[in-house]
Amino acid sequence: MGFFSKILNSFQSIKLNSENAVKGYLLDHLLVGSMYAEQQSAYLNSYETGLNRSDIVTLTGDYWGIYNRDQAIEVLQNLHDRNQDANMEIVYRAFEDRENYVEVLKSNLPKEKGLFEHYIELFRTLNDIVPELIEQNIITDFSQIRKIKDSGWNYGRGAFLARCCYDLGYLSENELKEYLEKSHTDLKKYCTTWKEYTTSYIFGRAVWGGANNSGMVQIADDLLTNDNSPLKNKTYL
Repeated sequence: MGFFSKILNSFQSIKLNSENAVKGYLLDHLLVGSMYAEQQSAYLNSYETGLNRSDIVTLTGDYWGIYNRDQAIEVLQNLHDRNQDANMEIVYRAFEDRENYVEVLKSNLPKEKGLFEHYIELFRTLNDIVPELIEQNIITDFSQIRKIKDSGWNYGRGAFLARCCYDLGYLSENELKEYLEKSHTDLKKYCTTWKEYTTSYIFGRAVWGGANNSGMVQIADDLLTNDNSPLKNKTYL
């Protein structure tokens, strides 16, 4: 991206709601979805996203298969549960134990057709992604990922999707607040700082969508350093 484009992009980012701003610890809960919110050019500091309803319907429906309240609750719960995936623990362990990785994977992964192949593919993806993240100075070694996992990616997407579902009337404001609070509480089991949160989101996005991380890195940098960002002066979750 050229110098002028970067300047232009910085003016376009960090959207804040001046009328219905959330403050204090409730804002911390809300900011769990800040990476995804920035991707979509949504408000960072309010329960409403500020996006056009048609855009929200496209996002929730076409990309997430959410067309009603029941589907919303199912998808949001699924995103919450992903960090408790015991099979991913096996993939991480195999990645750390390179001499015995074949044995670790074969002995411990489920044998059901499709599932085994799915986790093997994730293992191969780690082989591509982790060296690239180290080369780009996003992490220094795999032990950082071992701790934070892709928690920011999972809880972050859930937190922002919950706001979209609130905008569409699938969740009440109280239900949204409860979901955001639980997302924040559970994220803290993995990430201590907002920097770790953004790193975890970048990692999850890279595993899901390939190795081009530059856009996510720029969003993370903007959230952590832009003077207008609610995350600018926050260190710990």
